[in-house]
Amino acid sequence: MVVQSYYDFASSTGFSVRLGSTKNILDKETDQKILLMKRLLCSKQGSPNLILPSTHGTRRKNGVFRCGYLASIKFKRIDMSDKWVTDSVNLDHNHSFTTHSKIRYLPINRSISHTSKILFSSLADVNVPVSQQAVYFSNQLGGPENMGCMTLDINNMVRDDRIDLKNYDVHLIVEEFEIKKLENAQFFYDLVKDDEGRLKHLFWADPTMIENYKLFGDSITFDTTYKTNVYSMVFGMFCGVNHHRKTTIFGSVFLRYFVHSL
Repeated sequence: MVVQSYYDFASSTGFSVRLGSTKNILDKETDQKILLMKRLLCSKQGSPNLILPSTHGTRRKNGVFRCGYLASIKFKRIDMSDKWVTDSVNLDHNHSFTTHSKIRYLPINRSISHTSKILFSSLADVNVPVSQQAVYFSNQLGGPENMGCMTLDINNMVRDDRIDLKNYDVHLIVEEFEIKKLENAQFFYDLVKDDEGRLKHLFWADPTMIENYKLFGDSITFDTTYKTNVYSMVFGMFCGVNHHRKTTIFGSVFLRYFVHSL
C-alpha cells in the first residue's frame, strides 16, 4: 500500500509521521463516512509558536518541537475504490534526522505486540512495577534494543488498562445495586459524578444497615481507615455500637476527595 510505503520510508530515514488534514464524504446508502484524502506530516512540521506559546515565568519542558517547515505527503483515493495514489509530496526537511542508533526510539518504530500486552497486564495484576517489567522483558529479548518499545510505552499501556477497568467496575457495581434495589425496595444507593461523567462519590446502605441505624444511630463514627490505591478513592464506613457492644455498620461510601475540617 502506498501509505504504508511512506511510513516505512520515514521509519528507516529517521523521522516520525503524524496525521494532518483529511477529507471525507458521507455515503447516503450506508450512512457512513468514506475517507477520500489524507495528508501525512513529519512530526516536526508546523509553527513552534502554536505549540509552545510564549509565557512569563517558568514552565515544564515540553518534548514537542516544531520547525516551521512544510514537509508532507498527500494521498487520494481513486474513484471510491480501495486504491490510493500520491497526489503531492514535499520531502524537504530543515532538521537533522535521528541517528541510526536512536531510530528505535521514534514513536513510529515503537509498538507493543498483543502477546506482550498480555504479559504486561498479567504482571501489573500482581503489582509488579513497570520498571521491573521492562527489565524482565529486556532480559528475555536480549537487550532493550530488541524490545520494540520503551518503559514509557509500557507505563501508558498499564495506565490505560486501569482506566478501562475502573470504568467497567463502576458500571458493574451500579448494575449490581440496581438489581438489589429491584429485589428489595428498601435498599438505597446514590452516586455523584464530576463534570466529565466520572464517579466522584458513591454511597449505599442495605435494609439491615438502615434498621441498625434506626436502633443504634445515637452515636456515629465515620471510619476511613480502609483505602485503595487502584481506584484512587477513599472507602469510608458509618459505624456505631449495638446493644451487645459490637460494631455495626450503618452505611458505606467511596469518596474521590477527602474534606478536612478547619
